[in-house]
Amino acid sequence: MTSELVTEICVVGGGPAGSAIARQLARLGHQVCLVEKAAFPRAHIGESLPPSILPVLELLDLRQLVEAAGACRPESAFIRWSTHLPFEKPYDPEAGFLVDRGRLDQLLLAAAQAAGVTVVQPAAAGRPQSLGPNQWTLPVRTAAGQTTINAQFLINATGKHSGFDRQVKHHAVTTLALYGYWQKTAFQPGESYVEAGENEWFWGAALPDGSFNAAVFVEAKRYQAARPHQRTAWYRSLLTQAPLLKDCLEGHLAEPVQVCDASFYLAPDPIGPDWLRVGDAAFAIDPLSAQGVQMALLSAFQGGIATHTLLTQPEKAEAVYSFYRHKIEETVTRSKTAAAYFYAAQNVYPSSPFWQQRSQPPAVAQPDSWPQNARLFELSDRIRLSPSAQLSTTPVIQNNSIQLIPALSHPSLESPVAYLGNVEIAALLSLVTPGQTILDLVQRWRRQQDLSICWQILQWCWSQDILVLAAVPAPSTGFSIPNQPQLL
Repeated sequence: MTSELVTEICVVGGGPAGSAIARQLARLGHQVCLVEKAAFPRAHIGESLPPSILPVLELLDLRQLVEAAGACRPESAFIRWSTHLPFEKPYDPEAGFLVDRGRLDQLLLAAAQAAGVTVVQPAAAGRPQSLGPNQWTLPVRTAAGQTTINAQFLINATGKHSGFDRQVKHHAVTTLALYGYWQKTAFQPGESYVEAGENEWFWGAALPDGSFNAAVFVEAKRYQAARPHQRTAWYRSLLTQAPLLKDCLEGHLAEPVQVCDASFYLAPDPIGPDWLRVGDAAFAIDPLSAQGVQMALLSAFQGGIATHTLLTQPEKAEAVYSFYRHKIEETVTRSKTAAAYFYAAQNVYPSSPFWQQRSQPPAVAQPDSWPQNARLFELSDRIRLSPSAQLSTTPVIQNNSIQLIPALSHPSLESPVAYLGNVEIAALLSLVTPGQTILDLVQRWRRQQDLSICWQILQWCWSQDILVLAAVPAPSTGFSIPNQPQLL
């Protein structure tokens, strides 16, 4: 039987990113259809959610939902990394979660459906075809027959190398993860483990249901040299070399050993006029950070705002492209730098090529200068704005859409700054008169902000060399906000 489904937005992929962006867009008033190929729940690696995921869950209004679903707080992490001797690291009360990824994915998809998303599952999506601007057609095969989905906007949330979109760019050596779920082990829920091997690294977590996920991360070429039918035997052999995890071998595997791509990569372009990539379809970070789900959800939030703006305010397309591309590139660069730092900290097998290849940070352009204000300021000091400080515009999220607002640029800043906390920095800097004293400036700022906030912003501007000493008042009139801002 052949049928047709017409929708405004079609999301392909029902993982955390796909479900979260579908739910967000439905709550913003859009008609959304989501296509997922697998029946849930499904086994999936990625059970560790770090503390930094909490504000992301709050952005998406999902924190209470996740906490109520039976996720457990991690109690302790056992680490063998910088020395041969392992040590225990207790988690603080605001730690993240250890979750059953199968249950988590099912929970997020159900939340999307409850928000009004039409879910087609299980369903095999074919190649999408563009018939013109905002005209997509997607063939879908279900148990009931063939369906054609017609949509104005297409979101690719299919993950890595799904066949839906293979245009990815690898940024590191390729890594594979072999993992299995063990039953009847001595590990206690809330415990996690990280361990360095000579040519691999190990990770394990005791999950809320009592199972234990043990994963081994290896060079892809090394795995490919092994025979596929020997996967389980090789996996077991590797675990015998992991003092912290090998006790899981006393239990039994609940299901066959799985293998998945754990390589770091970035897609060539994450966004277009009527399409968007989100989550692993846009980028993948090194699993050592344990932030894969977090970054997928964050890209879903940012991508949802970008999609909403393109559909409701198409005249802002260039600002939306700039915003979303910058956020993806920023995430990738920071994640790779952090991963390289952690790999370099490994000191059990420092001479191993496996570790040396992964401990090289990405090349990042350095600013022309760094803050030079080493001494404390005095209230009588006369100041001015640094000649290197410039005001332009930058795209930011405001009221569920992308807006262009004035932002501060300076060589000491990684990217333009529009807000310090909830304060628009440009509005305050426009009040700086060259040659005025710090006391005079603070008194002017106090008309707009509390004194404590004024002092915090002043100290930040001083430390970043945004405000500098002015022995003689400069002839200019200060820092003005352009009437017609231009996109960076």
